[in-house]
Amino acid sequence: MKITPVALMAVVFFVLAAKPKEKLFHIGQKSVTYVDETRNRPLLTEIWYPTLERPTETVPKGNQKELFKTIQTVRDASTADGKFPLLLVSHGTGGNRFSLTWFVEKMVKEGYIVVSLDHYGNSTFNKIPREFVKWWERAIDVQYVLTQILKDKEIGAKVDTSKIGGVGFSLGGYTNIALAGGYVDRTIRENQSSEDRQMPPEFPETDEIIDFEKDSLIVSSYKKYKDKVKDGRIKAFFVMAPAVGFGFYSKNQTEKITAPLYIVAGKGDRNTPIRSNALNYHNLIASSKLHLYDENVGHYVFLNEPTEFGKQVAPAITMDHPEVDRREIHEKTLELALAFFEEYL
Repeated sequence: MKITPVALMAVVFFVLAAKPKEKLFHIGQKSVTYVDETRNRPLLTEIWYPTLERPTETVPKGNQKELFKTIQTVRDASTADGKFPLLLVSHGTGGNRFSLTWFVEKMVKEGYIVVSLDHYGNSTFNKIPREFVKWWERAIDVQYVLTQILKDKEIGAKVDTSKIGGVGFSLGGYTNIALAGGYVDRTIRENQSSEDRQMPPEFPETDEIIDFEKDSLIVSSYKKYKDKVKDGRIKAFFVMAPAVGFGFYSKNQTEKITAPLYIVAGKGDRNTPIRSNALNYHNLIASSKLHLYDENVGHYVFLNEPTEFGKQVAPAITMDHPEVDRREIHEKTLELALAFFEEYL
């Protein structure tokens, strides 16, 4: 049977129409510093958003001394038309707002606005000993930045306020559990191992002698903010290798958590062992789901892919088990996150 040009065009049109439309978003990027004057906390913030503007460079420029690979963005680009769901990203202890750009990149291309921030005093280039243990104030950081984002006449107008999610890694995982309504008990001693009580390797050196249990600044902060961590504007939470599980031992501490929460971790995590962290949280949070990678998958696999320089100078956070491909873990984690947020936002 002879196929006419018209019939052939009809077939082509049908095939194209049947094929799911691919998203064509590129990544816009803006930097801003918000200052929470009530706490005297500057919060360096990165806003990543869908744009139709194309990057001028085919390969992102990176500093040869960078530990991790960078992503391709368009600085101060115009935002694509429409309303978009918003994700707020909280980094791990001693990390920064660029620690999870592998996550940011995919989510923005899929049509999300993503906001990441440096937690004051607990980031790579701003380390203050007390801020490393004032975990609860990180939730207040996120609340403040969210308020400022929604007030912004440009980016705030593009946010679908019914679709706001939280994302966190390590201490940022705890931060999101707090935002969901989790109450940490900083005084608990029962069932805590010496491993649980050790300061993280990122903790800054200091000549100051601080009694972290009784220090007046830490205690007063806890009393002031411990009951103000929940943020009902955030509707779903995705956390990777969450920390501070030793501060949770009763379902009373998580009874205010009603939003869906997805926990992802590796069984080989020695920094935040799953027994006292991921599994403990999952057992205490009624609305949680859990995905565990195998015994070869450690804690820092959730950081960005490293450069060769990074592998040389910081193997502890850039090198994984020989049988682990960090990119594959990222891809699987993104599949889980996309499905989760599509269902709950």
